[in-house]
Amino acid sequence: MHTIIILLASALASFIGSLQLGPVNLFVIDTTLNKNKASAYCVAFGGMIPEFIYCTMAVYFGTFFTDNPTIFIAFKVLLIVILAVVGVVFFFKKHRSPTIESEQKKKTSSKIKYFLKGFTLAALNPQLLPYWLVVMVYFNSIQLLKFKSEFDQIAFIFGSGLGAMILLIFIIVTIKKFKIEILRYLNNKFYFKAIGMLFFAISLQQLITLL
Repeated sequence: MHTIIILLASALASFIGSLQLGPVNLFVIDTTLNKNKASAYCVAFGGMIPEFIYCTMAVYFGTFFTDNPTIFIAFKVLLIVILAVVGVVFFFKKHRSPTIESEQKKKTSSKIKYFLKGFTLAALNPQLLPYWLVVMVYFNSIQLLKFKSEFDQIAFIFGSGLGAMILLIFIIVTIKKFKIEILRYLNNKFYFKAIGMLFFAISLQQLITLL
């Protein structure tokens, strides 16, 4: 029972931590609208994997990373550059009116491509590792959530990706349900420029926190 409580609490922490409009969430939204649900799920699954990786690193190598803060700075700088580049790509992308097509007709060149995009954007997020370090310390400060066995640690790690995935699935399902209505408002030449500006804004926000 104790392990299940840790799993659920970790999933809740992951869900709450993923609510902010980050690069993965934004790319999932765009892929759902302009590609198809299958491609969006690939982005979501790719974005979920680094949650497991960073949470595992926090559990087993937390001390090393807290003693070497320059690693976080390096990741943040790399993320800022990538977000700016993605913003440029979207900003200058040629407009093409979105169309509603069946999932059978709308083929994707490679699902792996979308998986890797989601994975890369999440893997370069410098906030994941310190976030799970803080959550882990908080859990161990509360008797109900304190790790008592290896199973508790595994449950904590599994929950870290579960909560994020639940949120991304909710986003995909919701947008898919109202896709026609949403596309009616997005069917203009400023759509990609707006997406590009959002990526620029996230990049700027990361730069400000770095300075």
